[in-house]
Amino acid sequence: MAKILAVDDDAHLLAVMQEWLTHEQHLVDAVGTGLDCWEHLQTAAYDLVILDWDLPDINGVDLLKRYRTAGGTTPVLMLTGRTSVDDKAEGLDSGADDYITKPFHMKELFARIRAALRKGESLPPPKPLATSNQELLNNYGLVGTSLAARYEFIDVLGEGGVGVVFKARHPILDKLVAVKMIQKNELNEEIVARFETEARAISHLDHPNIATVYDYGVTERRQPFMVMEFIEGKTLDQVMRERGLLSFEEALDILIQICDGMSHAHKIGILHRDLKSSNLMLKEVAGSPDVLKILDFGCAKLRGLRAQKSQALTYSGEIVGSPLYISPEQIHGKDADERSDVYSLGCVIYEVLTDCVPHVAEDAIATMVKHVSEDVLPLHQACPNRTFPHEMDQVVSKVLEKDPEKRYQSMCELRTDLEQLRRKVGLKGSTTWWQRLVGPLVKKLKPSATADTSSRL
Repeated sequence: MAKILAVDDDAHLLAVMQEWLTHEQHLVDAVGTGLDCWEHLQTAAYDLVILDWDLPDINGVDLLKRYRTAGGTTPVLMLTGRTSVDDKAEGLDSGADDYITKPFHMKELFARIRAALRKGESLPPPKPLATSNQELLNNYGLVGTSLAARYEFIDVLGEGGVGVVFKARHPILDKLVAVKMIQKNELNEEIVARFETEARAISHLDHPNIATVYDYGVTERRQPFMVMEFIEGKTLDQVMRERGLLSFEEALDILIQICDGMSHAHKIGILHRDLKSSNLMLKEVAGSPDVLKILDFGCAKLRGLRAQKSQALTYSGEIVGSPLYISPEQIHGKDADERSDVYSLGCVIYEVLTDCVPHVAEDAIATMVKHVSEDVLPLHQACPNRTFPHEMDQVVSKVLEKDPEKRYQSMCELRTDLEQLRRKVGLKGSTTWWQRLVGPLVKKLKPSATADTSSRL
């Protein structure tokens, strides 16, 4: 018994194939468009794909090229009404394993399907790229997967109750990547759906302050994975634990970068819903200020039409987020919006400036009660050994407003006030991401003095 994906916009042909394959005791998914085909390829593993060339949205050749480029190895039998030798060559060159021209006799089609399945059964499982990581592959169920054949798994970067993140290398490009995967003993429907939502959310994001996703798929053992940008650096909470309080200039630079990244996400309708210092990483850039990267959109919500599937993962009254950073409206179970992310960032602002979160109690419930009912301590009381500009107190007060209507209405609005505050206290202007990259070259030509901010802290 094999699992087969049949793709054709001819409803009659599709029905005949599905009926015969089911009669042969195979599991069959039948779809009529290229977009549906791509979604199935991203969320399930198949033993064979029967793919029509001329589809109403994405043609089969372009779809197949995209699938092979992403590392897909499933055998593909291409169906087409195109009869020229050049067309046949193009189909095979795009990655098809076999090619049959319409009109054809159903007996020939079924014979080719059986031959393709026999060929797939005879192929040995892919071998890992290196023997040095064999123990790691064994421990995480990756032996014999196409993922292990495409990347060299080097180490485990982090592991939680649900997921694990690996440091890996693309051997052809000689490029380090991070591979995020659900633990094999945690493969329940809700966790897998949230993982898929995160991948879909990040795939829509293209900003230098947000970690990039290169690929998403499912292993032969049904484990969803994401291949992401590998970031050499430390999370914001790690940096603060190691270095203590950041300078006011460093803090403002980091906060403005977060505003920039989240503004981009909000503009295309994506909420993070779990902003916190452990989800913010400082990427080390030699000779220049660190670049802030926003991580972990696992609680992301896609607004508008794209949100329909992700919204099915939640129900009325569900609380999503981390108790130390969650907004009052999320605690009440109300719909989150951009202002909810603004509040969570406000908690990060308070933490970066004072080295403590605005609300904490003996347990999660008591902490959330404080978010709803208690005002935060003024900055100078939370951190008495530091002096803050009056305008900073005003920013913190507004960003942590319990009523969303009185809060900053957008990340752009918050960024504007942070930038004005920077200029008012005499700090040098905020650098853009590209200025951070070319900064070391500029310094070689014209050295510049760093502003002394110690008297303001």
